[in-house]
Amino acid sequence: MLQIQNFVCTFLCFFFFGIINSLAQNHHLKNFSKNEGLPSLRIQNCTQDNTGYLWLASNKGLVQYDGNEFVTFTTKNGLISNNVTIVSAKNYTLFIGTDKGLSIKNHSGFQNLEGNKINCILTVNNSTFLGTDKGIVRVREGYLSPIRTNFQIDLNLINDIQFDGNFYWIATNKSLWKLDKLINPTLLKRIDLDNYTSILIENKTIVATSYNNGIKLITGDAIKTITTTAQNITEIKKIDNQFWIVSENDGIEILDINFNFERSINKYNTLNTNQITSVFQDIEKNTWISTSNNGLYLIKTDSPTQKKPAIAFENISVVYQSLDSININNYPKILQLQPDKNHISFYFKTVDINNPNNIEYRYKLNNQISPWTTKNSVDLAYLTPGNYTFSAQSRIGKSESTPIEFNFFIDTPLYKKKWFIASCFAIVCLVLGIFIWLYIRKIQAKNKAKLAKLQLENHLLALEQKALQLQMNPHFIFNVLNGIKALGNSGNLTELNSTISKFATLLRGVLHNSRQEEISLAEEINTLKNYIELEQQMNSNTFDYTINTQLSVDAEEVLIPPMLIQPFVENSIKHGISSVKNGKIDINFSIKNDFLYCEILDNGIGIHQSKKLKKTSTHQSIALNITQERIQSLSKESTISISETSENNKVTGTKIVFKIPLKTDF
Repeated sequence: MLQIQNFVCTFLCFFFFGIINSLAQNHHLKNFSKNEGLPSLRIQNCTQDNTGYLWLASNKGLVQYDGNEFVTFTTKNGLISNNVTIVSAKNYTLFIGTDKGLSIKNHSGFQNLEGNKINCILTVNNSTFLGTDKGIVRVREGYLSPIRTNFQIDLNLINDIQFDGNFYWIATNKSLWKLDKLINPTLLKRIDLDNYTSILIENKTIVATSYNNGIKLITGDAIKTITTTAQNITEIKKIDNQFWIVSENDGIEILDINFNFERSINKYNTLNTNQITSVFQDIEKNTWISTSNNGLYLIKTDSPTQKKPAIAFENISVVYQSLDSININNYPKILQLQPDKNHISFYFKTVDINNPNNIEYRYKLNNQISPWTTKNSVDLAYLTPGNYTFSAQSRIGKSESTPIEFNFFIDTPLYKKKWFIASCFAIVCLVLGIFIWLYIRKIQAKNKAKLAKLQLENHLLALEQKALQLQMNPHFIFNVLNGIKALGNSGNLTELNSTISKFATLLRGVLHNSRQEEISLAEEINTLKNYIELEQQMNSNTFDYTINTQLSVDAEEVLIPPMLIQPFVENSIKHGISSVKNGKIDINFSIKNDFLYCEILDNGIGIHQSKKLKKTSTHQSIALNITQERIQSLSKESTISISETSENNKVTGTKIVFKIPLKTDF
């Protein structure tokens, strides 16, 4: 009898505890259906984006919830299909899986990629992979690319894909797989055969659910099975350090951290249905339960997370045109605007599911700050040119968000720009200056024409005079011809032919070189040799000569003005060694520091003594003066020196040294 009483007391305690617990849960429980704005009672998945919006996947479109109202997006808004199976948020982009492929939503609208029905979405290292009814596909730029791994994966239904940092885990309707890479894997291992529906990464343990055979714990190569009362398991989530097991027909079973049963959530204690599709915990620690026939349930947390509100730009428009080409929440540069684009509108938003009506906003434009208000948009019209920084901030109670900023620059109209005004002024001055300059030029042209005519006449006379002065000494030519005549009379034909040949070569060289501005050093040396050898034949006193070249380049490549050396050599022969027995002339060429040096050395009576013996001014002295002027006019760095050599206070000859800039033909 006593045992029966104890049993009854225990039963009543558990019964009342269950009622109290159910009432406590229901106090925090709220159901959303069509009456609250849902387009359908079948909600298949739930997630939250960076702004805080809740996004629901339903069989009649994509649903957005901000704590106040539900907004539905359908094919009329650009969605690829109304039957949305799963939704995933990455930064400010939504990936929306449907029965006809993928829709990608950002602030500018939807981008649609056709394909098979999508069951799961995984983003790893900026790459997004989709599990479909027929294998895995990768999201590429503008299309979905199927991934070829194994025909047992590629041809089966993919329920879930997870990445543990090293390996990819794939749950199919036939088995559980482990891969090192999704693209061209080197490790592809089948872990177990079963209808796997969901995967959860828990430290170093893989927690996977099978449809009718409980939970599988995979650690290394070991598999441990956790039996559950719920069947038809489709999902497992970790919420508040508990494992929530979602069943299609048996509600939700909650296990503790050691996988021991704690409680269940179903139609017998909390909900109005056992047909659960998904569970999700938002950033405020509220739990959302999606069902296939009774809409959406919200279990509010007893201790919501206290955190700063987050604010984001929803849209920015310039002259009522949205900025579709940029990510408005990740735009680091300054937006450049034309002068007529000076009307810009900002739309910003903070979402707080628990406090949707307690949000206030303010904005700042450069140094001007607005008061707090519930309005979350601002129009800035007729802005003056310049740099602008716009920032927006929100607050809930005393908690303020971190401000968000957007920088833009409005250009100055062309006619107001300083450079344009300065350019116009400069153009006017230039045109005026051109007119004045042309007028002066016209006057100067007349004067220059007269002056040029006189200078030309004077220059022609000077050229004629210099041409005559630079001609080879007529006395030398007379002597050569007399010598040729004497050789002819004596019958010495061999020497006669040689002399005529040398003389003809010399004359041809002189005539040819006189037409050139520059000749090679080799040509100048050949002309010198012919001239000196003819002088040796005609001169009564014998003399010797040498021509030495110490050049770093070939003499054929060195360029010099013609007849630059002959006047000095002729002067040495006629006035230096003419009265000396065993006369000698040495001609040396060398290159130093990009200059050509020429040295003419004779053992004659000396420059000063030869000047005393000259009774009249001859052709040769004029030629020497002109040649010196030619050398000095070649360059400011050209030099020439004429000096006497001596030994034991006795004059031993004359030394002429000059340098000119080295010039080559390469």
